[in-house]
Amino acid sequence: MVLFNLNCFTKYYSSQLCFAAVFLCTLLSVVSAEEGSLVAAQFYPVEGTISLPDGLRPSLVSVTLTVNGVEKLRTLPKADGSFGFSDVPPGTHLLEVAAMGFFYPPIRVDVSARHNGKIHAAWAEDRRKVISPSMLIEPVKKMNYFEKRQEVTMWSIFGNPMMLMMIFTIVCVVIISNIDPETLKEMQQQAAAAQQPTTQPQTSQSQTSKVRQRTAAN
Repeated sequence: MVLFNLNCFTKYYSSQLCFAAVFLCTLLSVVSAEEGSLVAAQFYPVEGTISLPDGLRPSLVSVTLTVNGVEKLRTLPKADGSFGFSDVPPGTHLLEVAAMGFFYPPIRVDVSARHNGKIHAAWAEDRRKVISPSMLIEPVKKMNYFEKRQEVTMWSIFGNPMMLMMIFTIVCVVIISNIDPETLKEMQQQAAAAQQPTTQPQTSQSQTSKVRQRTAAN
């Protein structure tokens, strides 16, 4: 009786262990398959073309892709201006083009994992300006590194403060030289009279001090 119960117990648990082992293997195979599919679909290529104006060589152009605001990937365009980044994860990225003498707008690149790596590109500062699906990036303007020298004009000459002071001095000399001598003498007398109130208290003060000295001597 005891042997019969032991055999039944062994058979029951061995069957349960076999079932658990089969279930665990199946689960691991499904998870590994899903992880493999996710890893295979995790990265996508980002490609485009830089419009190169006349005189701009590809060696003077640098393309930088900031991945999700953290990692920076850099590359140089080919002779025809084409460039590419491989293994770019889904998300929102920033594409910047640095060129000698030209300004390119920064581009916001959205890589969709739901739509199998579909790319939507637009200006980072104005998302209404969408880039074509081929990602043809054109320069906005030509950079001027040197300021144009101001031309010499009559207004710039007479607008100089030193020139204005010189003109004022010459005008004053001409006016004074043309004044009538009698008028000039009257002006000098008026100037001397204007200075008298300032000197009169000094003379009265000196006279008062002399009187005090004589009184002290007597």
